[in-house]
Amino acid sequence: MKIALACQSMLLEKSLEMFLKTYIFSYKQCDFVISDRHIEIDKPLFYISNENSDLDVPFSKSSLILSIEKFYNNISKKNSQIKTTNVQKVDIKDLEEKITNLTDNFRNDLVNVIKEYYEE
Repeated sequence: MKIALACQSMLLEKSLEMFLKTYIFSYKQCDFVISDRHIEIDKPLFYISNENSDLDVPFSKSSLILSIEKFYNNISKKNSQIKTTNVQKVDIKDLEEKITNLTDNFRNDLVNVIKEYYEE
């Protein structure tokens, strides 16, 4: 879990840095961003505020960690669902046909080599 911080409140940001020091990364490397205001970004946003947020103020370290883990698990599930729907499904019959063609060609080549060897 890699987190970037983008808080207006310096007190909140310093508190989060202390609580989450092993999880703090740059914006480019992070999985999501924690902020105390709504911002337009291309990464998931974990919003901390007094109302309509992922975590209400005030909070404890344990409630912060639990809320972040829940949020991270939710975005991980969404990402994995997106990845599985984007994966192309292999047509089994097409695969079987390709394998059959390869083995037939190999068998024919092998038979020709053996015939050439014994005809000389």
